[in-house]
Amino acid sequence: MKSRFVYKKSDARLVRNAIDRGEGQRAEYVVERTIYLPKEKFIHFRSHLMEDNDAIMAYKDEMYVDENNVWHVLMFCSMIADIMILVNSEGFNYARYCSIIWNGGEQVEKRYSTGQRYPARPKNNRRGTTAVK
Repeated sequence: MKSRFVYKKSDARLVRNAIDRGEGQRAEYVVERTIYLPKEKFIHFRSHLMEDNDAIMAYKDEMYVDENNVWHVLMFCSMIADIMILVNSEGFNYARYCSIIWNGGEQVEKRYSTGQRYPARPKNNRRGTTAVK
């Protein structure tokens, strides 16, 4: 898969704007590890990309660019979000290079859920309520 990675942006909105303008480096990537964050932590992470992050510190050896110019990255996501943030720290403790993958408006939880938590809607268009006379 390919994505566009931008350098040293402090907020996910700035990353998205830079990607939309065609800035950054387009590269093939492989997700080495997916990190699921609770809603509050994900919101904080996406708004403070230049801050040191425990997960980035713990797995910084897994982020690199190999001899074939393939980027090995971490993917940060939340069950409530429809975006995923790809990170390559280049050995630093913060998200030095970032990319954003949009999930088409579908939340991660719904996309990767294996249970019947989200059953299909009934085929008819009735509301399912009964009229009271």
